[in-house]
Amino acid sequence: MTNDQLNSVIERCIRPNTFPVAVKISETKELPSNYKPAIKYFKHRLNICQGVNLARRYGWSMGFTEEDFACPLSVLIFGFREDPDYVARGEIIYPDFTETLEAAVKTQAMQPKAPLNSIGSVLIGPLNRVDFEPDLVLVYGNPAQIVRMVQGALYPEGGCIESRFSGRCACAQEFIYPHFNQKCNVIIPAQGERLYAMTGDDELVFSMPRSRFEGVARGLDVTHKRGVSRIPTPFFGIRTRPEFPPRYAELEQFCGTDKD
Repeated sequence: MTNDQLNSVIERCIRPNTFPVAVKISETKELPSNYKPAIKYFKHRLNICQGVNLARRYGWSMGFTEEDFACPLSVLIFGFREDPDYVARGEIIYPDFTETLEAAVKTQAMQPKAPLNSIGSVLIGPLNRVDFEPDLVLVYGNPAQIVRMVQGALYPEGGCIESRFSGRCACAQEFIYPHFNQKCNVIIPAQGERLYAMTGDDELVFSMPRSRFEGVARGLDVTHKRGVSRIPTPFFGIRTRPEFPPRYAELEQFCGTDKD
């Protein structure tokens, strides 16, 4: 399935407000010349969620190596550095996110993390504009749009999508978990992405790995054609006979609108 074919199905069936985002996760640290590194173009580092939003909102093609990451948590999540002891002990989480240090350790242990030095760079851009074969595609949308992505993903084999929410470090769930597990994932963006990257309070994210592209696209297309669920959601009430206040009764009789 080509990028244009996948993009076309998503645009037709989901109608997202922003571009679906293609992601290439590479072992090499060299960035192609047509992918903007934050350090070069902004003279400072960026969060990777900022790069995603530059791609999906403005059509930019972004490239990230370790030197471009502003968020120190993401540097660890993407496997550029080993976790320091105090992070493993939960001290970066407690007391802001958990009541106890023990709870913080549990939260930290559940966070997806790339193997050390397994990632050299990450390329990001609009799905219909990039010149690479994506490893992941991220689709941002409201709950009604994301549930359509879920329906498309489950159409080939059924079952359910098991997503985990920790309320922080959403990039781990958007990039690392689906890439290394080859599973689709639904993500609730955390405060950092909303604070720094312009992600809306009403937006969710659906992330799918390369191995699922064709199945999700086929599922979206078939379920759309069957009409069971579509975007925009067909509102049943728009087809029902409207009712008016009792004081309109005489006027309805006069105009003949009280008769079917």
